[in-house]
Amino acid sequence: MGPYRTFGVETVLSEETDAATENLPSFATWEESAGEYSEDEVLKLLKATRNCLREREFNAFLAIDVGIPLDEMDAATQSIEFARASNVVVFVAPQVGDNLGVGIEIGSTLEDMLAVEEMRRPAAEAVPPTRARRFMVATEPAVRSAMLGSVHARWDASVRTFTDAEDLCRLCAQFCTHIQNEELYGKLEPIEE
Repeated sequence: MGPYRTFGVETVLSEETDAATENLPSFATWEESAGEYSEDEVLKLLKATRNCLREREFNAFLAIDVGIPLDEMDAATQSIEFARASNVVVFVAPQVGDNLGVGIEIGSTLEDMLAVEEMRRPAAEAVPPTRARRFMVATEPAVRSAMLGSVHARWDASVRTFTDAEDLCRLCAQFCTHIQNEELYGKLEPIEE
């Protein structure tokens, strides 16, 4: 989707609060020392993956490519709408420190996918959900989150690990190819828009 961006924490504090002396939650700023990447490096990794997938003929994009301002559509709604319109959704979770926002985004997107699928399914039809099978979380081995366990257990979506940008592109391309093959030759229905 895109790297979580820093923001001026002072804009949400009262005038009496001094951001320099208060013990503020770490997710309020990009914590440079808590992970392997800076914000710019995460964006570079995501763009390299997108470009690598495009070179392999996939129509890959980052949510930030669309450029919808947050005052026009909030970030959660953007993620959900992009996921609904995509054949494959990949969240990339490198080791960057606090991952609260990513966990919330993954959970809300998968929960929406499940809800939409259940609404479209006839009441008497008892088939396992398939929309989440188009969803993958790619993470570095050091990333730890209870949400990652839920991705597979609750929604039957994939969680895979990568070691570098080349490995990430290969992993994403394999997953996209798998979904294409499932649509063409397997039991996965093509997305109808």
